[in-house]
Amino acid sequence: MATIVTGAAGFLGKALTDLLLARGDHVVAIDRRPVSSERADGALTVLVADLLGDDERVREAFKAATSVFHLAGRPGVRDVIEAGGRWRDNVLAGSRVLALTSPGTPMLIASSSSVYGGARRGRPSHEDDRLRPRGEYALSKAALERLCAGRQVTVVRPFTVAGEGQRPDMALHLWLAAARAHRPLRVYGSLDRTRDITDVRQVVAVMADLIGHPGVVNIGTGQGHSLREMIAAVAEATGTRPVVDVVPASVHEPADSLADTRRLADLLGWVPRTNLLDLVRRQADAGP
Repeated sequence: MATIVTGAAGFLGKALTDLLLARGDHVVAIDRRPVSSERADGALTVLVADLLGDDERVREAFKAATSVFHLAGRPGVRDVIEAGGRWRDNVLAGSRVLALTSPGTPMLIASSSSVYGGARRGRPSHEDDRLRPRGEYALSKAALERLCAGRQVTVVRPFTVAGEGQRPDMALHLWLAAARAHRPLRVYGSLDRTRDITDVRQVVAVMADLIGHPGVVNIGTGQGHSLREMIAAVAEATGTRPVVDVVPASVHEPADSLADTRRLADLLGWVPRTNLLDLVRRQADAGP
């Protein structure tokens, strides 16, 4: 009997796998890439597999699972994916996981705050707001959520997640690398744009506590940080004075993001809190 984490080699997946192992769970980590953890101690089973493949090991793992965290998918709003790639990995794979999971097994599926299309006039995005997904990634996540309608599934919408292991296409990772190399830091749109930055350690702690609470829940802090503040934290963490290159933003990128955290607070009694400079320093110290 074990907890399944799909996408376990990814940014969130690895952090969640480490947390569950630290809590004493036996974890079955499924990914198309190899998965490793310093906390394994024999409690980690790794299945290198495609969720859409006909793999008997995967089928058997889902039959025996005590809970399922489905984090696998194709992230990113700017990168170009081959035709149908995001639909395959975000929607079809999600459908497969829903079909494989035994009825009654607690299940959590990771969606994205991108389904909101950004905060509206500075108002935090609430789970009951009408969705306005922009671009292929957000549309695929909205479609994944529709598959969960009427099921006893926890759907989480994480806001901008930062910390050690952050994906290399995300802003803080790119800016830290540029600052170290004394290259200009590219900013899309405006330094006054804001993001609800959430610590990866707290995001996965929320996920671990939320599973078993069906419904849609935001994971954020409810506090926005401007890109200007984020650049300042990068400069402080790296001891540099970076040059900033502001370029036009894609129409798929919202001007602001901000989570309404009331539902999360009601369910768990706490919400994530971010000390931006400490978080950026920790990510910088962790290296690429």
